[in-house]
Amino acid sequence: MTDVPTPEAVSRPQSGNFSMLARHIAFGLFAVLIYLGPAPGQIFGSHSPWLREWVMFSGVGVGIPNGRFVVRHEDGVETMHTPLEAADIEQYPLILHYLFENRIFATEHFAHFAAPLCATVPETSSVRFEGAVGTRQGWQALKIENICTSSEGEKP
Repeated sequence: MTDVPTPEAVSRPQSGNFSMLARHIAFGLFAVLIYLGPAPGQIFGSHSPWLREWVMFSGVGVGIPNGRFVVRHEDGVETMHTPLEAADIEQYPLILHYLFENRIFATEHFAHFAAPLCATVPETSSVRFEGAVGTRQGWQALKIENICTSSEGEKP
């Protein structure tokens, strides 16, 4: 028969092996700190440099419109365009999103973003945006009229 250790022998650390016990305790405390560190900021609203919130993908959606561009022709017919169609791009940049020139940081930037759409519609048509734009504080709801006449597509 094989010797089966008793639970007391397995669960108790060896005497004199204090460094191993200290490492286990330190690892456990560190794991709890990593796991529960963001809790005070998320639950109680208190922020501390010692207990930092998890920040993942900060700024990825900033300046990106989420909504629709509506072109109203002089005969009253309205056509809807996605932000990608308005900017005449297939997709937003995957990696270099911080270098995306057409990001919208102010309402004046809509004319630059929709410049390709403004170039294709007649001057008698009006273009408006209905939706939201990503900011650092969250999505900001916007409704902007006459985008093409605002600043001629120039980005300040």
